[in-house]
Amino acid sequence: MMKFIFCLFFSWFSMCVMIEGVWLINLVYIFLLFILVFKNFFFSSNFLLNIDLGMDMASYSLIILSFWITVLMYYSSENIFKNKNAVLYFGLCLSGLMFSLLLSFSSINLLSFYFFFEASLIPTLLIILGWGYQPERLQAGIYFLFYTLFASLPLLLCLIFIYLNFGSLDFLIFINMNSLSLFLFLSLSLAFLVKMPMFYSHLWLPKAHVEAPVSGSMILAGVLLKLGGYGLFRVLGLGLVSFIEYSSYLFGVSILGMFYVGLMCCRLNDLKALVAYSSVAHMALVICGIFSIYFWGMSGALMMMVAHGLASSGLFCVVNMYYERIGSRSLYLIKGFILLFPLFSLFFFCLCAANIAAPPTINLLSEIFLMVSILKYNNLMLFIFPVASYLGAVFTLFMFSYSQHGKINFGGYSVYNVNFREYLLLFLHLLPVNLMIVKIDYFLLLY
Repeated sequence: MMKFIFCLFFSWFSMCVMIEGVWLINLVYIFLLFILVFKNFFFSSNFLLNIDLGMDMASYSLIILSFWITVLMYYSSENIFKNKNAVLYFGLCLSGLMFSLLLSFSSINLLSFYFFFEASLIPTLLIILGWGYQPERLQAGIYFLFYTLFASLPLLLCLIFIYLNFGSLDFLIFINMNSLSLFLFLSLSLAFLVKMPMFYSHLWLPKAHVEAPVSGSMILAGVLLKLGGYGLFRVLGLGLVSFIEYSSYLFGVSILGMFYVGLMCCRLNDLKALVAYSSVAHMALVICGIFSIYFWGMSGALMMMVAHGLASSGLFCVVNMYYERIGSRSLYLIKGFILLFPLFSLFFFCLCAANIAAPPTINLLSEIFLMVSILKYNNLMLFIFPVASYLGAVFTLFMFSYSQHGKINFGGYSVYNVNFREYLLLFLHLLPVNLMIVKIDYFLLLY
């Protein structure tokens, strides 16, 4: 009951503030973020922070990430507010999305989680269709919607089956169906694997990212992909034996997908598509960590989800800043920016370093955790995983060096200077990525 009172207060206050002014809603998010962060100091148990709010360490971390990314979405969307491009409706979409994410991550019932998991599609689709850049955004929205809905229908049928046989869908009630059939296993996991997305079911992601506005790309890469990993955490206990039995197939697809995506990124010239494809490679690591069923793998997957959410969101902000100045995302036109904006290039370099898991970022620790769990799962991964991880570093360094060095395009002489808002936006992405490594016990899933 306390959870719904908290969420209703959040939505009501957001609506009241938005009528007065959209920017004031940031105070609401920051205030609630402050409450959630400091509330954690009063709890010593990693298993369940608050039974009324339905939070454990996984949901708590992702709720904090959702609030943080939503605040940064407002700072990155200055052109929408400056041009008065349906500002009220844009704010309503962001508040509705935040509301559905908050209830998704704090649900203690599988059916309510499924409902809010699907409800998050609607505001995201409206953001892509309403404030996207190109006419192809309609096709991208259809891809995004129907990929997720098609994979989610078997999950709903499986939840009905579980309820009819066990009489409950609560997370707190231990339901173990032991050995599942292949159909039940796919029904439970396919919706979340498509959401992450796993290779072979990833085609909606580059389209949605390329056509979405910067705020849509930030919330997609920062939080919505993590709904898939969080869902796998929740359904893992329903059929642990079958998850272990079928995990080798998902391991193979994910690691090979990471390798293929690395090769594809080395030949892309669209910066936004390149960052979007890198998300597929990082989520492949998360899938391997979760299905390894090791403590290091599960904890590393949670760390990678939070770290990737911040680093990838920051890279999308950088790409959007280039797009606002040059009018293009092509690497053939974006060159020599280090001569124009050296401090801006420093922030870009730090975000690229986080993307390739360089110290002292939390990405490095998460990749070490995942590397140990993957190599412990099967020694054959020793031949594929290092090459796939190396390709991730190759295309990230290629993206940085190709865009920052070289001869400046003549069209670049008309670019305007970087303002304080953009520096603050990038700094707020980098600050938690580099500081979270000193407090990793929040990410260790000890239950």
